[in-house]
Amino acid sequence: MTSIWFIATIVLIFVELLVTTFVFLPFAVGTFFAGLVSLITDNQNAQLTTFVIFSIVGVYLSVKVFGPRRKSSESSESFNEGAYKYIGKSFIATKELDPYSSTIQHVYGDDWQVVSKERRIPEGTLVSITNVSGVKLEVEEVKG
Repeated sequence: MTSIWFIATIVLIFVELLVTTFVFLPFAVGTFFAGLVSLITDNQNAQLTTFVIFSIVGVYLSVKVFGPRRKSSESSESFNEGAYKYIGKSFIATKELDPYSSTIQHVYGDDWQVVSKERRIPEGTLVSITNVSGVKLEVEEVKG
């Protein structure tokens, strides 16, 4: 039975190398320690109990200790990642903006489709980005 535990350990470690998550590693640790117990005793109940205990502890550690942190993602109240980082920023319109059709504008190093939110905005006007809708930036004229 000893060789079966160690073969299972090698197979599970190999499978773990093929996947991107740590799904099989706790079970590989459990089979390894069950193999060590099988060197000491031939009692299969002790081996199976060792496998189950070490696998459960390994799964708990991989989920609770090494798993994703929820508190850090919940504390973020604003979307300032990806395209949402443009919301609130201003730029000068290089073409006339219309609420019904978009124009291509070069905004902060990228080409975007820009559409006015409410009314026509003439070329050369300072505008502020109010929303990102797909690949379009919705803008309105900055007052003042």
